[in-house]
Amino acid sequence: MMSTPIGESRGAKRLILRISYSLLIAIVLIVFLFPIYWMVITAFKPFEETKQYPPTFIPQEPTLENFKGGWDQGGGRGLRDSLIVSVGSTIISMVIGIPAAYSIARYQTGGDHLSFWILSIRMMPAVVPVISLYLLYQDLKLYDSYQGLIIIYGMFNIPFVVWIMKGFFEDIPISIEEAAWVDGVSRPRAFIDVVLPLSTPGLMATSLFCFIFSWNEFLFALVLTIHKVLTFPRVVPFLMKYQEPEWGQISAMGLLSIIPIIFVAFILQRYLVRGLTYGAVRG
Repeated sequence: MMSTPIGESRGAKRLILRISYSLLIAIVLIVFLFPIYWMVITAFKPFEETKQYPPTFIPQEPTLENFKGGWDQGGGRGLRDSLIVSVGSTIISMVIGIPAAYSIARYQTGGDHLSFWILSIRMMPAVVPVISLYLLYQDLKLYDSYQGLIIIYGMFNIPFVVWIMKGFFEDIPISIEEAAWVDGVSRPRAFIDVVLPLSTPGLMATSLFCFIFSWNEFLFALVLTIHKVLTFPRVVPFLMKYQEPEWGQISAMGLLSIIPIIFVAFILQRYLVRGLTYGAVRG
């Protein structure tokens, strides 16, 4: 006789919990997505409307002039230079970091603490070496060059690659490689044909994070370049004029800056979930 009221009570509690969770998720989404929404609508507002009070939440007269103005004031060049530097540094980081991670995972090169020591380089604040790098780059003729930024970004990305990929390689059973060796495949060939395909999720996730770091980095680009190289993060300060910042152009360039990241992440999305949960948590 009492089972039905108890069951109804439990069902009501579950319904209340689901509604509460849904409301909480909706509030969190609104909080985190509203700045992106505001950037998008500001990118399409005319200059006068960006100063209007109270502000408008939907552009009254949508325009593409902000994109044209920001592109002409360095946005196009910044997009090109950022792509060159980000792709170059990502390739170098992966080419150097992957063999190093494999060596540490399979042969315990340097002992148990080498991988953490390598990762500690990535923990170093960028402001610490920037002045020394500025002086060194002046002497080596690397100042204000693509090569200079690619090298320094690669130096900070390689420890991250080693740390993450080491966990992936440790999760791949060595018996699979041994089977390839028995069939007459050399160790380097087994690494290329067997290990790397099995670690594809890790490769994709790691390369994406390296690309994002290089794409968004500001301090090194500000100190180590001036005229010949203009990465996208340096474009925005040019639009922060003394009296009236070009908020529409700043938002337009901000929107353009996230499009390549979204595009790359969309292409690699099927690898990311597995890549972020498989192997990457191992130390």
